[in-house]
Amino acid sequence: GGGCEFTLHCDRAVVAFETYIGLVEAGVGLLPAGGGTKEFAMRAADDVGRGRAGGQQDAFPFVRTYFQNIATAKVSRSALDARTLGYLRAADVVVMHADEVLHVALAQARALAEQGYRPPLPRAAIGVTGRTGIGTLEMMLVNLRDGGFVSAYDFDVGLASARVICGGEIDAGSEVDEKWLLHLERREFMALLRNAKTQARIAHTLATGKPLRN
Repeated sequence: GGGCEFTLHCDRAVVAFETYIGLVEAGVGLLPAGGGTKEFAMRAADDVGRGRAGGQQDAFPFVRTYFQNIATAKVSRSALDARTLGYLRAADVVVMHADEVLHVALAQARALAEQGYRPPLPRAAIGVTGRTGIGTLEMMLVNLRDGGFVSAYDFDVGLASARVICGGEIDAGSEVDEKWLLHLERREFMALLRNAKTQARIAHTLATGKPLRN
């Protein structure tokens, strides 16, 4: 959870091949609120930018893929799988043995420094799918709930994530900044944290190490 969000914010990651990483907060009735949902919203927007060159202009398929990772608490089976799921970028380095990670990471850091690395400025124009995207994801959640694949509270948690990753109740195609997305994350996280069902999930996981499906 938190470790994954930390990695999402890194300009370059170095990971061992057998790396199991994911945003697992949904299991305790929460959503990623350390910038994880915000990062996936930004990566979906970046995917659209790259897709336009190949004719793909619809943002929703990218948003849906990242949303499913969050809503199902999907964990990668390897570092290569993490790259496919969007937890790692194409430029992130995968090494075969965990003992190599620190050595290679130091070399990567030195190389970035020698190239004149500067921290990126906060993003100010992130395209989002807005209420149209939220509505489509909600229908997907309705089908899963009514089909017995998720619980009624899984539906509520998923809808909270949908509101963030789609940029809130605004027009599709609107552009927002990182601060806006972080505000949505914090608002939805705190609303879930106040819910007795989330508190029950957290208590159950702390006591048993297993998720509670309520």
